[in-house]
Amino acid sequence: LFVRTCNFWNRMRIKDFVKCNLNNLFYREYRLRRKVRRHLLPYYKEAFPVGKNTNKTIVFMADGRKSHGGLADRLRGIVSTYEYCLNHRVDFRIHFTSPFNLEDLLLPNEYDWRIGAGEISYNPTFSTPVYIDSNSRYPEADCRFQRKMAEKYLGRDFRQIHIYTNMYYADDRFGLLFNKLFKPAPILQSWIDENLQILGQNFIALSFRFQNLLGDSVDGKIVYSPEEQRELINSCICQIELLRKTNPDSKKILVTADSGSFLKEVSKLDFVYLLPGKVGHMDSTSQQDIQVHMKTFLDFFVLSHAKKIYLLITGKMYKSGFAKRAAKLNNIPFEEVEF
Repeated sequence: LFVRTCNFWNRMRIKDFVKCNLNNLFYREYRLRRKVRRHLLPYYKEAFPVGKNTNKTIVFMADGRKSHGGLADRLRGIVSTYEYCLNHRVDFRIHFTSPFNLEDLLLPNEYDWRIGAGEISYNPTFSTPVYIDSNSRYPEADCRFQRKMAEKYLGRDFRQIHIYTNMYYADDRFGLLFNKLFKPAPILQSWIDENLQILGQNFIALSFRFQNLLGDSVDGKIVYSPEEQRELINSCICQIELLRKTNPDSKKILVTADSGSFLKEVSKLDFVYLLPGKVGHMDSTSQQDIQVHMKTFLDFFVLSHAKKIYLLITGKMYKSGFAKRAAKLNNIPFEEVEF
């Protein structure tokens, strides 16, 4: 039995090595270049005007020309790109126009990252696109790969480099770098202040990410049966009750989730506070639903003021990075609870 167990784990280690390290060494970079050729380079033509910037500029792109992921994916890509620019003394800009203009909700704080659409050049002699993805299953190897790709492709000799990415190798400095870049727009800040006044200072926060398990989201392909949905909701409510008992000093518990039906159920608990607004996902909500996007940012900023944030996961629930990065914003405790 001991020998069989050792053989099993050896096979698993070899399998992981092949999937992670060998993939990073040989195939993954080729796949990234192929995505650039197929999906991004067709937008670049020599007939287009060159840019006017004299200094090399790296532009984080969220323009709808590919899937960009949710808010956490975008923000971690922005922060990691900004760190690269700081370390290499390169100008940094953000072109975030899909599905809304970032400047409608976030404004520059200590660094002006704004760039006008007319300032971006799609002439391939002046500019080039770069795509760097992530694989959260192997974070250490993934960060090494991301750094390697950033050094190789962001160091190229173009006046503008347009990067599409959700890389996260600067996560350890996420809060510091985010706060240098951003502050909430006045309309968002007033909404944050209003809800923090109701919550007070002594609250904990619980975050749930179901994707489409409860059948009320377009984000996710797996849908539980009605019986499984009821069981999942009940299990989550039991965890909320348990965390209330382990945090007796917190009069209110903030609950955020990507499921309207779940939030409707937990709203029946008198000690639970829900933030107002309609739930949505950034990559599947139109520009017209700006209130949905503002709700996402409201969740993010109010979570960051909690005494502690818990991410609760069970079954096929998604291990989201949203709450984790909200915790990094103000360096508050964060804990994953698997049940």
